[in-house]
Amino acid sequence: MKSGENNLGNSQKRQTGLINKGIIQQTEKIYPDEIELILTSTNLMRRITSVSKDASKEISKKPNLYAVMNLFARSRELVHFSTVSMMNAGYSPTKVLSRAALENTLCMRLFNEKPALAQKWFTNPDEFRKEWTPQNIRDELFLRDSSLWKSYNHFYWRLCDYSHPSFKGWIELIHERSVLWCPIFNEDFASECIGLIFFIIVHSLQQFAEAFKEWLDPQLVKEVNNIGLQVSKMIRRHFQVK
Repeated sequence: MKSGENNLGNSQKRQTGLINKGIIQQTEKIYPDEIELILTSTNLMRRITSVSKDASKEISKKPNLYAVMNLFARSRELVHFSTVSMMNAGYSPTKVLSRAALENTLCMRLFNEKPALAQKWFTNPDEFRKEWTPQNIRDELFLRDSSLWKSYNHFYWRLCDYSHPSFKGWIELIHERSVLWCPIFNEDFASECIGLIFFIIVHSLQQFAEAFKEWLDPQLVKEVNNIGLQVSKMIRRHFQVK
């Protein structure tokens, strides 16, 4: 085979588009305020990390701050790609990404409550994962409130349903024709996924603001609180987590 050649033949001539403009237009038409708020929120998530410059000396001495910063950056990426999936009617992938994002925010909360654990997370991640499974983290954070613990467990396992083809979440989506040969816009599924995305946004921002409150200037605090109120309303509108 000559340099630069491959055996793909005509398959290269027809490439799958990354963005389904028709579906995006439907989503934006029905949920214009929600899409605008998601974009505003993700922009804030990007800008708020600027505090790392002011906190750099403390970050180097406190693994929990460094851990929260890294987890927040990953949450921001997961929110971004969850939004891209939702806008293209990828409702099942949105829920798969939301599961990872939920685990991310719970780790942020754990390191805010138990800063010493961040050192083990960095130095011995295998041991940390064995000791601090997602279930153990949820138990540690919420078992003191049985109602909240039950709600988070139900929420987590509901998201897990969409991660495994043999689970009921996949069957549900197949029956609704949303994971078959082409993406199909579904207003109700889009609404639920919007609620999920906002849920991750608000919890990521809360935990980041808690960890870095010492370095947040009043304007950023005001923006975080304002976005938090708007996002919380959207969660109640689209996805109820008791």
